[in-house]
Amino acid sequence: MSAEKRESDVVIVEGARTPHGTLLGSLADVEAVELARTALDGVLERAALAGSAVDWVSLGNAIQAGIGQVPGRQAVVESSLPNDTQTTTVNEASGSGLRAIALAADRIEAGRADVAVAGGFESMTNAPWILPEYRKGRRHGDVELKDSMILDSLWDVNLDVHMGEITERLVDREGIPRETQDEYALESHRLAAEAIDSGAFDAEIVPVETRDGTVDTDEGPRPDSTLEDLAELPASFRDDGTITPGNASKLSDGAGAVVLAGADAAADRGLEPMATLADYDLVYRDPDEFNEAVGDVVERLLERNDLEVADIDAFWINEAFAAQSVYVMERVGIPREKLNPRGGAVAFGHPIGASGGMLTASLASQLDRDDATRGLVGMSVGGGGAIMALLEDR
Repeated sequence: MSAEKRESDVVIVEGARTPHGTLLGSLADVEAVELARTALDGVLERAALAGSAVDWVSLGNAIQAGIGQVPGRQAVVESSLPNDTQTTTVNEASGSGLRAIALAADRIEAGRADVAVAGGFESMTNAPWILPEYRKGRRHGDVELKDSMILDSLWDVNLDVHMGEITERLVDREGIPRETQDEYALESHRLAAEAIDSGAFDAEIVPVETRDGTVDTDEGPRPDSTLEDLAELPASFRDDGTITPGNASKLSDGAGAVVLAGADAAADRGLEPMATLADYDLVYRDPDEFNEAVGDVVERLLERNDLEVADIDAFWINEAFAAQSVYVMERVGIPREKLNPRGGAVAFGHPIGASGGMLTASLASQLDRDDATRGLVGMSVGGGGAIMALLEDR
């Protein structure tokens, strides 16, 4: 995209998300498509919008091994939407959900849709183990199982390393201490627990029915953790590393979606906007620098829209790793109180393809209900990228 500001006529009229479920946690028996169906029906119900009014659906999903043909389409068929609803499934790793939203905005601006629903879904718990070489047969010797959760979402195939190892390289380059990462993580847990206790998420959460009952509260935050607790955790990617299960995003399950429309179309249908999707951008650089790409995309969006950090009330930037968040915060000059003010993925989890839809629903809710005017939402993308959107209060 060019560096010039683009004028947007796309509004978000409703957002909804499931709770975050931890790996093998409360949402473990709910398949990914059912999570998506729940978010779709939830956001349509809250918008008081008939499924027949939706022109297009785009849903992000990253871990697709064994999930079945065109999973976004499966969710639409299972939902209250008509079977003839046009649907696209988007896979761009962690950016899948937000990329789906951006594509919906593009489609509306191009005049090819008036109303769209977009977001993402993921069940990391239900990602299967696979035998990549077994179809060719094996005459003797061991056969290696591979975890599709890692292979399809957490492993950089070009570099043949885990995203955590790439982030350890960022730590080396930038000199980010382990204690600084742990302090950031602890604050994320505290903010998340406070937000849950205050009911800040109640308006956006769609309950999920499971075999064990209804789940309507986020899992993950550990407000009783201490720095001493985090310091005792072993490093995950290097013997002498700094990244641990305590200062990296949790493996988790969830789904989130927003209803988007052209401003005129929303007015014609009596839909009250929550926010304007004013702009978005996508950046790629070397795969080894996916963490740095987040700083790139934030700076580009601010520059193109003639904004300063002080003009943004909240930065909902996915906490893939605390080290990444510390880096972006220091590079861009984001005050800690503006970065993930209700906690982030270190506390809640990062259900890969779902996070874009879930975070966008949360930011839209904050802009609609709180004293906030502008926010940025986005995340890093495996392969060296980052995606970010600018939302403004209506």
